[in-house]
Amino acid sequence: MDYRDVDDRLFDIGRALGCRLRLAVLRTLATGEASVGELVERTGATQSNVSNHLAILRDAGLVAADRDGRVMRYRLASPKVRDLVRALDTAAGGT
Repeated sequence: MDYRDVDDRLFDIGRALGCRLRLAVLRTLATGEASVGELVERTGATQSNVSNHLAILRDAGLVAADRDGRVMRYRLASPKVRDLVRALDTAAGGT
């Protein structure tokens, strides 16, 4: 892999992490998958706002989605992303 590719990915991930709502979404998804409606309920943000932020998280490779009938279910893209979320929580003095 080209270093520039890695730098670009790190930049995209860093940008995606630079928002309180996106961090809240990631922390919520670290506990299990959720629909947009469930994320709206948990974060207090509007549906369109949550959807827009999920798109940024997907573009950064942090979140993936699967269709369950008419509902999209979102989850962390990999166990490595879950580890990242946990490491950020620990670094911030959380659990």
